[in-house]
Amino acid sequence: MVLAYACVTHGPRWVQYPPWISTICLGDAQVEGALNLRDLAPEWNAHHPVLGGTAGTFALKNLVATRTPAATHVGLCQYRKFVSNARISHRQAPSYKVMDVVASRDLGADRLAAVMAPGDRDFLLAHPFTLSNSRKLDDYLGQFSRVHHVEDLLRFSAEAVEQQVLDKAELEDFFGEDVLVPGGVELGVYAAPFWIATVTAIESVTRACVRRYPIARSGYAARAWGFCAERLGSYLLLRHLRASEGGARHPRRLGWGRGGHWAKRFVGQLNLVVHDDAPDYAIGS
Repeated sequence: MVLAYACVTHGPRWVQYPPWISTICLGDAQVEGALNLRDLAPEWNAHHPVLGGTAGTFALKNLVATRTPAATHVGLCQYRKFVSNARISHRQAPSYKVMDVVASRDLGADRLAAVMAPGDRDFLLAHPFTLSNSRKLDDYLGQFSRVHHVEDLLRFSAEAVEQQVLDKAELEDFFGEDVLVPGGVELGVYAAPFWIATVTAIESVTRACVRRYPIARSGYAARAWGFCAERLGSYLLLRHLRASEGGARHPRRLGWGRGGHWAKRFVGQLNLVVHDDAPDYAIGS
């Protein structure tokens, strides 16, 4: 296995990741001599506010192409979020049930390197979860409408159909998908051929949307295209994994774990690192 792994960060890292994990710096974290967004993917530097960490994903794609073209697997983590191959703390985040909270004091160098290694897995993913609200099961379109600006997902998905990233016949399944893999294709470890092709497609869709719809929002809503990229990435990932085991191309009728062994083999644990005296988790942190 040749693994190209990077931490994408817009600020100081909270975790001393293993030396085989590079650091890609975004926004104000960019400094002379670092692996910076402005150098690796200059077209996306000005668009970091509407992309968030997705800009770093595009930068990593370029870094892999130039430095490790023989990579068989690609991994991504964030300045204080990462996927492990086993649970570490067993402290579930109260407001995000598929994520554990881990105190920084519990992450020694050797232990961290061991739990972040994918072993012989082609994928190491955050635990998928079923979207829901207080009344019923939800789906991509419904959840996005409640939490974000729905016009962003409509524009993004229309462009994905225009570019044949999504077939128009499966658009209903994309909107109706009720399972989300946190981070989509931007958090965890992925087989390189799948990841490069998928990120290249998402980047092309994003580029068109940025040009056509120069939106600017504040606060949590600022990362508009990043939220869209996460959902498209999640859908394409689920489609790939289900299809690889003979599942339906339009997968929402099967449930995320039904009909295959990929979930047992590839699903790890999403972790959020907190300082030792910090509260468990706060929305927006």
